[in-house]
Amino acid sequence: MVDRDVHGRPIPTGFVGLSYEAAILTANYFSPRNRSLAGLVRTLGSTGVLRIGGNTSDRTVWQGSAKSLPLHDIYVITPAVVDELAAFLRAVGWRLIYGLNLGNGTPEDAAEEAAYVARAVGPQLLAFQIGNEPDGFATWSGLRAPPYEVSAFIAEWQAFADAVRRRLPEAPFAGPAVASEAQWMPPFVDVCLERLVLLTRHYYADGPARAPHVSIPKLLGSASRCGPVLDGVRAVAERHGLPYRISETNSVFSEGHPGVSDTLAAALWGLEFMLQVAEAGGAGVNFHAGDHKFYSPIGLGVGERRRALPLYYGMLMFSEASRGALLPTRVASPAADITAYAVRANDGALRVCLINKALARPVRVRIDSGQEVGTASSLRLAGEAPDAKTVTLGGSTVSDFGAWTPLANEAVQREGRLVAVALPPASAMLLTMTER
Repeated sequence: MVDRDVHGRPIPTGFVGLSYEAAILTANYFSPRNRSLAGLVRTLGSTGVLRIGGNTSDRTVWQGSAKSLPLHDIYVITPAVVDELAAFLRAVGWRLIYGLNLGNGTPEDAAEEAAYVARAVGPQLLAFQIGNEPDGFATWSGLRAPPYEVSAFIAEWQAFADAVRRRLPEAPFAGPAVASEAQWMPPFVDVCLERLVLLTRHYYADGPARAPHVSIPKLLGSASRCGPVLDGVRAVAERHGLPYRISETNSVFSEGHPGVSDTLAAALWGLEFMLQVAEAGGAGVNFHAGDHKFYSPIGLGVGERRRALPLYYGMLMFSEASRGALLPTRVASPAADITAYAVRANDGALRVCLINKALARPVRVRIDSGQEVGTASSLRLAGEAPDAKTVTLGGSTVSDFGAWTPLANEAVQREGRLVAVALPPASAMLLTMTER
């Protein structure tokens, strides 16, 4: 049942996002001449957020400052590649979170780089991120000798932020971009609040890739495990009046698990995760991506083209559903495999997203929309099986340039304020209903 008597929680513009390694800039990947990529990004939304960071952001150098680092395994960022990135952002209409090198960089180099990025990107700059997953500096990344506590990170972060602010007095920052140490967030915000416009953390549903415990059933059952993560970051954000964003996420860390991260199941997981973050008051989600990563929403196509992979379709269904405010819903016969979210659209329509995570059991769902239904249409997110690598939305695939035209909508049974639909195993449906 949908409660239409409340105002609801507006889903922020710019909620949809992608995250990429900083190293990709050196290949001029983000260029308006990459028309296939630009088209696919635009189809996901006209107001998204691109985040540049990842582990390689701690192996970048700005222009001629390579002398400050070993001359191997580094990525030189030049004004030319930043100009291309800025042109790409203008072409697609997205904003930018840009990572600066805390792991191996210097405050002076960071300030020089930030000043150029800010000039090139202009109003599409959302924030700078200083460092990537600093809670792993003394463990998995080996960038600092242990122990490396949050107090040491804050001191370094402030030195970088101060240097950037001397060049850009109004420079906006996001952070702390931690991977797992949630207890780092409160002291970080307590000290650095004045400079922050956005609280960020990372989240992966499982991992590492190729571990024997990674599976489709475990991924589809992960919603309950991410709830406490979202509750924790939300509490810190609300206490300080900051928006928060899951600025790097995906199904299985270490580039994804084949047969899990590149399937219909991952599309269903991604759709539900975005809805969970929206329900928990988040400002958005950035799925980590890259041509050769199993979990990427966008991958290599034919020649120089890119193509939409399964996770992309979950993101696209969310984009179709999310223009409005989330309303409370109640499932009368609770089942762990069935989830439902409702949105009062900006045009007054009611959109209900249903997800059946059961691998073999179809269900029939009756929706009490709260008001008499005039028209009802539906889009299905589906594939031949949970591990299918070909996915459709509305019976149609997305072209390599982002063109997507759903096929004719299926008939939807309705009577008064009730709508009844059949939901096959491992599938999702977006229903759009108008009042009579």
